Amino acid sequence: MECFGVGSVLHWFRQDFRARDNVALAAACRMGDSVVGVFCIDTRWFPAAAEKTGAFQATFWLESLRELSTTLGKLNIPLKIISTDDPVHAILNLAQKINAPAITFNKQYEPDQMAQDQRLLRQAATIGIPIRVFKDAVIFESFEVLTGNENPYTIFSPYKRAWLGKLAQLPPQVSGLPKKLSTMPLAGDPVPTAESLGYPIVTLPITPGESGAAAMLETFTRGRIGFYRRDRDIPAVDGVSRLSAHLAAGTISIRRCVNAAIDHGALSGCGGAETWLSELIWREFYRMILFHFPHTVHSAFQKKYESLTWESNPDHISAWSTARTGYPIVDAAIRQIQQTGWMHNRLRMITAMFLTKDLDTHWRIGEKLFMRWLMDYDQASNVGGWQWSAGTGTDAAPYFRVMNPILQAQRFDPDGTFVKRLIPALAEVPKEFVHTPWEMPPLLQSQAGCIIGRDYPDRVVDHAAARIRAIAKFQH
Repeated sequence: MECFGVGSVLHWFRQDFRARDNVALAAACRMGDSVVGVFCIDTRWFPAAAEKTGAFQATFWLESLRELSTTLGKLNIPLKIISTDDPVHAILNLAQKINAPAITFNKQYEPDQMAQDQRLLRQAATIGIPIRVFKDAVIFESFEVLTGNENPYTIFSPYKRAWLGKLAQLPPQVSGLPKKLSTMPLAGDPVPTAESLGYPIVTLPITPGESGAAAMLETFTRGRIGFYRRDRDIPAVDGVSRLSAHLAAGTISIRRCVNAAIDHGALSGCGGAETWLSELIWREFYRMILFHFPHTVHSAFQKKYESLTWESNPDHISAWSTARTGYPIVDAAIRQIQQTGWMHNRLRMITAMFLTKDLDTHWRIGEKLFMRWLMDYDQASNVGGWQWSAGTGTDAAPYFRVMNPILQAQRFDPDGTFVKRLIPALAEVPKEFVHTPWEMPPLLQSQAGCIIGRDYPDRVVDHAAARIRAIAKFQH
C-alpha cells in the first residue's frame, strides 16, 4: 500500500455512508497520516426542485450522513459538505486546498457516474493528483463473471450459477473500522437537513445510518430469515429484510449481507437464507447489465421492442400515480410507497406490470416516478425491474405474461389485510369482494359504506380486455 506523508488524503463519499468495511476509506487511512472525508450535495439531484431524489431518500441519506460524521469524528476524520452542480470541480478544488496527496473513492456503475469518474481521473491527472479507485459496492464486478466466450450474461439463472461458483473460490472478507488517525486536520461541516433543501418533512419507516443497518440485519437474521422464502411475497407480513435502503446508501456493505446469508446456510440449501442470497445476486446482475448495456437506462434491452408504441394516457397515469385505479392491490401499493418511501417487492411487480401492460404506459414513466418516490432508489435495480415488468428487458417476463392484479391479490393478500390497512374505505367490505369491490351489489355497497364511484373509484380498465390488447401489441 502506498504511503503519503504530506497533506491529508481526501476520501469522496458517494453511496458508502459507513466507516466499517469501507474499502476505499480504509485504504485512505492506510495511505496517509490524516484523512478528510467529503460529500457533495449535487444540486442537479438533491434539492426538492430537482425532482429526482425524493424526500424519503434525501432524508434517509442526510440522516445517515449525520451519524457517519459523528463516527468519523471519533476517528479524527472531518467530513466536509459541499453543495455544487459540478462535483468534479468541487473535489479537485478541495484536494488542492488541503494539499491532498491522493483522492480515494469507491466505484459506482451507473452510466452518468462512470462518465463523471472518468472526467475526474482525466482532470486530476493534469494537475498531478493521484486517484485511487476501489471495488466496494459489489462482490463481483462487471468483468469478473463472464460466459465461456468472455461475454456478459444476459440471463439470470446461468449468471447466478457462475456467481456462486466464483463465490466458493473467493468468499467475501468483511473488515472493521479503519485505524484512528493521530490528528484531526481541520473542522468538519454540519450536515444539512432535507427540510433545509426544500423537502417536506417525512417520517422514515426505518432507522437510518450504519447503526440502523446493523440492527436491522441482526433482527432479520435472528428470526425472519428462516421464513423468508415463505413470507417474502406476503405484503401484510413483515417477512423481508428491509435492507434495500441501507444497501442503496451504503450504510451496510454487500459483503456483510452475503456473509450473513452464508452464515445462515445459504450455500447449504437452507431455504430462507438461500432465497435471500439469490435476491442479493439479482442486485449484482442488474448492475452488471447496466454496466455493459448503458442504453437500457432509456431504451429497451431487447431492441426488437424499441419500436413499440405506448398509449401513455395521461388520465390513466394520473389514476395510477394517485391510487385511483379501482384495483385495491394496486392502489394500496401506491399508497404504501407514497406514505413510506418503500414498496414491497411483490407489489412492485404487480404495480409496474399493471401500468405497462394494463394501462399501456411506457415503463420509463413509472421508473421516473419510482426514482422520485423510493427511499431505496437504485438505478440498476429500478430500471431492471421496470423493464422486466414491461417485457422489454433482460430475463423479461414473456410478452404473454400479464399479471392479473385480482389473482395476485387473492393469492398474496387473501383476507385483504394489506389493502384494508392502506385503504380505509374498504375496511367493511366482505372478504369475497375486497379485491373486486366493483362486483358488490348496490345494497352490499351501502352496508359496507363503500359506494363504488363515491367512496372508492371504479376500475379504470377491465383487466381481461387490457390483457388481450397487451398480448396483441407484443405479438404484432
